Formats: sequence, C-alpha cells, structure tokens
Amino acid sequence: GKTTLVEYLAARAGHRCVRINNHEHTDVQEYTGSYAADSDGRLSFRDGILVQALRRGHWVILDELNLAPSEVLEALNRLLDDNRELYLPETDET
Repeated sequence: GKTTLVEYLAARAGHRCVRINNHEHTDVQEYTGSYAADSDGRLSFRDGILVQALRRGHWVILDELNLAPSEVLEALNRLLDDNRELYLPETDET
C-alpha cells in the first residue's frame, strides 16, 4: 500500500523511485559505496545504491528501515535531518 502509493506519485511527477530494502545485515557500504577493481584492475570508488539515486535526483524509499543496524542509521542521520547531506568518508565528499 504505502510503497505503491509513493511509487505512483513519483511516476506521476516524472521521477524514478528507488526502493532500498533493509535487514539486520544491511551494510552502510550498500548505501554509500566502496572501492572495487575496475576492468583494468585499478581500484576505484563505486557509488552505492543510495548515492546513485541521490546524484540522479530519484525518489528513495528506505523500506524496513527499523531493521537496519545502527551504523546505517548513523550514516543516514545528516541526510534525514535539516542538513540534507550525505557524507562519504571514503572520498571526503558531501
């Protein structure tokens, strides 16, 4: 019900909606990203699903957020409060 409504409103407003499911094993790197080897074997930072969605201006549904570990909630704190910023310590970006 609730998720479907938000997805419908996003579509009507011309936005893509990204749903991120949470569970007790959700890792903050799934949200923000991590370093990985590229096709040339060089280490480069790859944005996580939340960072990708934010950069593209998509709507985000944080489903079952109550199941996420505290480190995930701490990482999201600045984004969800008045600052509306997400800090990426790996790249020193806000």
